[in-house]
Amino acid sequence: MTDMTNMIFRAAVTASLLAAIILTAGCGKTNADSKGTSSKPGVQAPEEVQVRVDTARRTAIQRKVEFVGSLAGVEQVTLSSESEGTIDKVHADLGDPVRKGQVLLSVVPDEFRFRAEQARAEAAQVAAKLGIAPDTETAEIDGTSLVRKAVAEYNNAKTDLERRKGIFEKNLIARKEVDDAEARYLVAEANLRAAREEANNLLATLRGKRAQVGIAEKKLADTQVRSPIDGSVEARLVSAGEYLKVATPMFRLVNDRPIRMLGEVPEFYAGSLRAGLAVELSVDGRPGKVYRGTLRRIAPSSNVANRAINVEALFPNESGELKSGFFGKGAVILRIDPNGVAIPKQAVVTFAGIEKVFAISGGTARERRVKLGDDLGDLVEATEGVSAGDTLAVSNTGKLVEGSRVAITAGDAKP
Repeated sequence: MTDMTNMIFRAAVTASLLAAIILTAGCGKTNADSKGTSSKPGVQAPEEVQVRVDTARRTAIQRKVEFVGSLAGVEQVTLSSESEGTIDKVHADLGDPVRKGQVLLSVVPDEFRFRAEQARAEAAQVAAKLGIAPDTETAEIDGTSLVRKAVAEYNNAKTDLERRKGIFEKNLIARKEVDDAEARYLVAEANLRAAREEANNLLATLRGKRAQVGIAEKKLADTQVRSPIDGSVEARLVSAGEYLKVATPMFRLVNDRPIRMLGEVPEFYAGSLRAGLAVELSVDGRPGKVYRGTLRRIAPSSNVANRAINVEALFPNESGELKSGFFGKGAVILRIDPNGVAIPKQAVVTFAGIEKVFAISGGTARERRVKLGDDLGDLVEATEGVSAGDTLAVSNTGKLVEGSRVAITAGDAKP
């Protein structure tokens, strides 16, 4: 057991000596490293950031209010039938241009022609009783044959009565002959009144018959359905052979030259709106193209549901590019601000909802928070934080912080 104890003791001593040697070697290396580090020169300053720059510039900016809406023709008509009948022929179809008065549809006219002839015959019959031409526009009662005959008989009876009274006063004829002449005179007078009354009735009847002629002729003319406007056929709703009833829709027509845009503008801008202001329009169907028109109408009241005012703008459309029903985005140009400040979009850095730029002065970048306004294409309006003439970094902005040293390089600005 003694030999075993000695062996364990010697192993423990050997392990302790080995650990002491390793610890001493580590301490020496650490001290050497510390001395070497302390002998190096001081930490170098950060490197300069290479940036391109551009200048904030003063520019005239259009102050406008944007709105959306739908396009519609200046005239939109649903053409319906005014009489019953069978369609003989359709002369226009979807998309066809039409002129005012152009025949779009024909109805079989035979029945209407017969009715017109019947009405003309009845009018001529009444005119014949009056003894006047059927096409006489106006007629005096005393000019009718009925009254002329009665007047002649009346005058004859009156003359005969006066003559017989003179002869009776000379005792050349009997009293009875005077009485008979007086009776004939009274009968002729009554006949004259009756003739005038009958003539009045016949003239009234003639006017009624002529009105019937006019109605029948209109019905006959209505068999040729004509366009009430200049425009185009938006839809054809009937076909040849169909039987039309009164008020049956036949065509939808639209006049879209010029074309209207109907929309709503927030009531906040009510004081700035007036007819005649310029309006810009863009539509999805013509990407990248801007149409220019004028504000035509402004509603006199605001919509209480959304606090907006209905407006109508008018746009020339001779080419027909704009179609009724298009969705449009409009902007009313309220005024021109000559003192706006515009900066390149590449200069703007957005982080956590905060928009800022880096102004370069004396080789140093200075961070400025900005408030942006209207989009001007490659530029954007800065309403706060930047003045015209300020030099702004437009590249490597993600590497800049407040106080960064910069070196300005030449070349086109890149984001």
